[in-house]
Amino acid sequence: MNGTPPPKLDGLLRSSCRATGVDGAGVSIMSSNGTREPLYASDEVATVIERLQMTLGEGPCVDSAATGTPVLVADLTDPRDVVASRWPIFRNEAARLGARAIFAFPIRIGAIWLGAVDFYRQTPGPMSQPELSSALSSVDAVGLAVLETPSHYGDPEAPIAINMMVHQAAGMVMGQLDSGIEEAMVRLRATAFAEGVSIDELAADVVKGRRRILKENQ
Repeated sequence: MNGTPPPKLDGLLRSSCRATGVDGAGVSIMSSNGTREPLYASDEVATVIERLQMTLGEGPCVDSAATGTPVLVADLTDPRDVVASRWPIFRNEAARLGARAIFAFPIRIGAIWLGAVDFYRQTPGPMSQPELSSALSSVDAVGLAVLETPSHYGDPEAPIAINMMVHQAAGMVMGQLDSGIEEAMVRLRATAFAEGVSIDELAADVVKGRRRILKENQ
């Protein structure tokens, strides 16, 4: 897991914790080949929670990223909770760390699933409807912040010729998606991120006709 998150992502994680009444949050990503990686966390407990899930291959973030749906557990220690019972080792370890409730939400950009955001709370209980709405809004913003982290899709000091190719590719994607330039850039970044390539490589493939960025229903 990366050390200090970029300021924007760190700020979003912390503000989303306040808005949703939780004690911490973490972000994990999943590539198109199924590789999972814990990315950032707001505190040490969240860091361990993310790493545990990636190590064990079980937990709310794993399920949420795989299914594309939220996973909400109001009490990890409740033996009647059918969802938490799917993660026998994770639930015990997370509870030992002090997490009682945990909520995971998938990160989606267009048709691409990037991973999930986990929120944990030290006290049991479900999220209220306003907290749930705040969490869903926060996850969208976190997903965009993850994509805006330069280390994931190329060198910001790349030659001007390469940057121009990215803009040329974005123009072509605008036509493919019938969208604006901002959506086209987001979809380029999301695709590059999910496939584990730089945006420069993907842009070159788009410009040379080797790739198309399809609409969600195609």
